Amino acid sequence: MSFRIGIDIESISDIKTAVEKHSRFLDKVLTESEKKQLSQRKGAAYYEYLASRFSAKESYAKATGFGIGKHVNFTDIEILDDEYGKPAINVFRKSRLINAKNCQVSISHKLKLDLVATEVLIEVEDGNSNS
Repeated sequence: MSFRIGIDIESISDIKTAVEKHSRFLDKVLTESEKKQLSQRKGAAYYEYLASRFSAKESYAKATGFGIGKHVNFTDIEILDDEYGKPAINVFRKSRLINAKNCQVSISHKLKLDLVATEVLIEVEDGNSNS
């Protein structure tokens, strides 16, 4: 068994600026289910949620080594809060890491500092019979 980790930090105000400048930003970054959760947030919480999803998807892409672009789109990765507010990651299509057994995501916000930090940890089966 081995682990892959990806970490990212984003400025919440930079994400807000990107939304204001690019009319299709939400469509490129969020799945329909994520947009539904986003629509339930207002004010600072709206951009905090959006920045956290953007950052968590970047963390996932770093953990897999795929990156965002040629092989993986933002909408191939979905991060939804459960009924307790805990984020869970769901990965679609080609962006799924082969032999991934477990994937965890952690999201931290610091509005005073205008930052969101995320971490993704992926447990991968190595094929080692001792695991």
